[in-house]
Amino acid sequence: MTDPKATKASASSEASADGKPPEKGASSEGSWRPLLRFWSFVRPHRRWLFLGLAMIPIVAGMAALRPLLLKEAVDVDIAGRDIISLRVTALLFMGAVAAEFLAQAVQVYALQRTGHTTIADLRRSVFRHILRLPARFFDNNPIGALLSRSTTDVEALSETLSFGVFTILTDVVMIIAVLSAMFYLDAGLTLLSLAIAPVLAIIVRIFSRRLRKLQLEVRKAQAVQSGYLTEQIAGATVVQLFGREQATGDEYLRLGGRYLKATKTANIYDALLYSLMDGISALSIALMIYFGAPGLTQANGLTLGLIFAFVDYLQRLFVPIREFSGKLAVIQRALAALDRIYGLLDQPAERRADPKSEDPLTTWRGGIRVRDLRFRYREEGPEILKGISFDLAPGEVVAVVGRTGSGKTSLGRVLTRSYDGYTGSVALETERGPVEVDSIAPDLLRQHALMVQQDVFLFSDDVAFNVSLGDPPIAGEARRIDDALATVQATAFVEERGGLGFEIGERGRNLSAGEAQLVAFARVAARQPQLLILDEATASVDSLTENKVQRAIEELFRGRSVLVIAHRLSTVRRADKILVMDAGTIAEFGDHETLMAEGGMYAELYHQGLRED
Repeated sequence: MTDPKATKASASSEASADGKPPEKGASSEGSWRPLLRFWSFVRPHRRWLFLGLAMIPIVAGMAALRPLLLKEAVDVDIAGRDIISLRVTALLFMGAVAAEFLAQAVQVYALQRTGHTTIADLRRSVFRHILRLPARFFDNNPIGALLSRSTTDVEALSETLSFGVFTILTDVVMIIAVLSAMFYLDAGLTLLSLAIAPVLAIIVRIFSRRLRKLQLEVRKAQAVQSGYLTEQIAGATVVQLFGREQATGDEYLRLGGRYLKATKTANIYDALLYSLMDGISALSIALMIYFGAPGLTQANGLTLGLIFAFVDYLQRLFVPIREFSGKLAVIQRALAALDRIYGLLDQPAERRADPKSEDPLTTWRGGIRVRDLRFRYREEGPEILKGISFDLAPGEVVAVVGRTGSGKTSLGRVLTRSYDGYTGSVALETERGPVEVDSIAPDLLRQHALMVQQDVFLFSDDVAFNVSLGDPPIAGEARRIDDALATVQATAFVEERGGLGFEIGERGRNLSAGEAQLVAFARVAARQPQLLILDEATASVDSLTENKVQRAIEELFRGRSVLVIAHRLSTVRRADKILVMDAGTIAEFGDHETLMAEGGMYAELYHQGLRED
């Protein structure tokens, strides 16, 4: 049984803010371009990287020297029965082994250190970028998909840096060193041993292309499944309440089937490539022995030591080539992960204010002038706000009422720049003149205009953090937090729970709806914005708690402009003006008594349920 939510999660987890797959832009850059772009994250740690890379020639040189010493021991020292020379050669051999292993240890440490610190930087960059993305992006991308990119995709890169791309550089230098030594010893025997190298190159190229497509499919399938899992766990209570456990489990199994199928296919190609490489290496040794060994009886320069050295060299040559199949799979996973990560990082983030620039809202007192405001969430979507105009004077309280879908919340979102793309004018009236909202960086605007929503989100931390949100000026001053709690009538219940150090559970699960709302109001009280927008902030609060909230917000109303999106008359009647919205337009505008006397839409809403409790 298919859950329709899964289809939505499947589609949206692969879409960007504009509905296009984020992977598309990155994957078109070419097979290795994403790794080249990744250099910007590696650059700060390049000293350790260069130290690790400097060890590569030493490791490869010592590995190429050891078969030469073996040949010397067999053809010269043992053949001439020179024990002293044999012991010297043995000491040189042990020295080469020690030098190789020491250089290899330094190389592994330096490269892994580079990898881990680089990945840590990348994780921070991805997380910070996600926090700066506009609301439209989150409308089209579920949390599970973003979690997959921030964790599993980044982890794939960690595996690559410690096992893949840098060790491949070692393998390349090793192959060059070994081939150089082989040609130095015997060019003809070397060409004979590498007769099937073209076949090897064709196989690697074919498998490389197929593995990359499969790894990208694995990442996509994993993101879809993670998104569905996150959504269903968050809604576990609803799933149980409506008996959807079996159907939900079946859908999760179906989504997992896509991931499992792609993984199995990738494993098949990986195993085939590994086995083919192993077989080709054994075949090369066999060809060399079959055609080269008879030459030992002829006067063509072939010796037993040379054969031993070539067998050793071929093993050393094909070990990195054979392991290349595994490293190739790791790199393909990394390239697929990079495609997805860059698809996320390439999403345009909200503009941030220059810390050195002057704040244009220092003289703003909360006055707003809205003219012919039009807004839609998507370019091809319906128009939500249809040419509305009104004024909000400094210190004035305006209530916004209307039926569901009339555009009330959208108006608040435009005023705080949660969503951009409006037409018309939304000007903030400062002493220096009007300042258009879309000319102000969102983070700067939100220092002066705050919005409290009905759905309060609290973090798994103490009361002090949930009020200050880690803002240094507030977090470093406990008195400021205490005053904010006192303003919103929350001091009593906080002290009953243990004070500012009381740990609030995830999403405020150990608080009532009213208590959680009071904490949300305390956040505003601690910041004292010029404009306060209440989006049905008391809709889920009981009457007793609402009385406390009403007394609190009356204090918050003093000296600032307030836009109240409300369902309760107790809130609406305190407003200086009431703005009645209908289908994205302003149907009526005035105070309570005037609108009731007119007997229009406001009076109808009042009689239908907009009543004082």
